[in-house]
Amino acid sequence: MPSKNHPIISVILPVFNGEDHLDACIESVLHQSYTNFEFVIVDDASTDKTSQILKEFAMKDNRIIIVTHEVNQKQTVAANTAIKHSKGKYIARMDADDIALPMRFKKQFEFLEKKPAFGLVGSWTDTINETGEILGQWKTASETGVLNWNLLFGTSFAHSSVMMRTALVKEVGYYQSPEAEDYDLWSRLSRVSEVANLPEVLQQKRVWGGQLALKVPTETIDCVLQIMQNNMNYLLKNTHLDLNMVRSIRKVSDKSPMIDDSQMISAVKNILLQLHVNYLSKFDLTINEKKKVSRDIFKKLRTLVDWQYSANSSKGLIDKFNLAYRFPKLYLNNLLQRK
Repeated sequence: MPSKNHPIISVILPVFNGEDHLDACIESVLHQSYTNFEFVIVDDASTDKTSQILKEFAMKDNRIIIVTHEVNQKQTVAANTAIKHSKGKYIARMDADDIALPMRFKKQFEFLEKKPAFGLVGSWTDTINETGEILGQWKTASETGVLNWNLLFGTSFAHSSVMMRTALVKEVGYYQSPEAEDYDLWSRLSRVSEVANLPEVLQQKRVWGGQLALKVPTETIDCVLQIMQNNMNYLLKNTHLDLNMVRSIRKVSDKSPMIDDSQMISAVKNILLQLHVNYLSKFDLTINEKKKVSRDIFKKLRTLVDWQYSANSSKGLIDKFNLAYRFPKLYLNNLLQRK
């Protein structure tokens, strides 16, 4: 068994009442092809059989380190407790419902070792149900230039799929947000390092009825909007967007509910165009990254054109001509697809 005194990777797992799928989660970590890691598990004052399960595994494998909170402190604090107990150069995140496929740590470790400019790497994920049946896949963007753009509008990584440089996580101040803490951390890490996703499935994300993540409270939505606001204001520098504007931009990304105020639609369009211009001037994107970012901004502007046409047909018509002038190839392709 590898020594836990000099681990290269610290796997962190904050858990509260995770008895349902904890065994499978831990087994997936212990059976990784890369073995030089410690497994720091923070039991956040569980009241089910979580503590018993952890003790049984710790007796069998000396890489497991259990830290117990006497009082429940929620996921953000529990994750930071795990990081503060970590000794590894890299941190691999796990959630108690999820499964790490056998080659995940090896491939992410090799990526970060070869590419020192990168501070965060995730992967594509399978979505599985309670019994482990694969329901689908999330093939998120992999390139830094696209991921940084996507981070303006929401998270670009599956939380439990990521590996990070420990020093950078500490440098940017650990997890901070009480809700949407992953999105907040990715946003801050992306300002000091390159980020990427490996374009292959290395993690399985479980979705089931008892999962806390399925119950999205208003506080989480508000935190997401505040993080979006921070990201956009960081890019725009001298412009300060209020939360109402950010909320409207979020509606465009979600394509619902429709904005029916013509002036607001115009204001959102102008901000999106400003974000796009500032983004292209700030980052040295590859041709492929520019194409993907252009396709995304085109989709958002196209949605706004449709809304504007419903709210004010004359303005909508003008916006449609402007969109065709700015993105002629994408506009033509869109027309052909609609026929």
